[in-house]
Amino acid sequence: MTMVVTKKTRMESDRKYFTLADARRSLVLVEKIALDIQRIESVRRSIIHDIDAAQRQDAPAEEVLAMEQEFDSMTERLSALVDELTTIGVELKDPARGLADFPARFEGREILLCWQLGEPSIEYWHETSGGFAGRRMVADLERCSRPRQAS
Repeated sequence: MTMVVTKKTRMESDRKYFTLADARRSLVLVEKIALDIQRIESVRRSIIHDIDAAQRQDAPAEEVLAMEQEFDSMTERLSALVDELTTIGVELKDPARGLADFPARFEGREILLCWQLGEPSIEYWHETSGGFAGRRMVADLERCSRPRQAS
């Protein structure tokens, strides 16, 4: 069986940074790719389950081999889809949930705009070290970036 290996298509210095508006505009395409990824990941998990069951039941080697080849085929397709996201500049975090991050900059530091399948828009962000558990509303960024009025 093949592991998911993706090539880096961007050097760190070439990293794309999204504005919130750009990230939201890209969601139409990103969502389509994420749905395909989620579907393929589900198939891969099912195949793994089937291979385990077949091996426990001493299924013919040809049957197990055919399942392993199907798994490898799905893995290659998954890798190609992840590469598509990488080319766009999006980082896939969880293929089963369709969780993705969009690198952005705020007040001179890198942050990640965070989205997952089922969310209608990009409404969350987190620090690069924070992960999903550290998600905050993007409205907080918008409030912080507004000029303050003198009192």
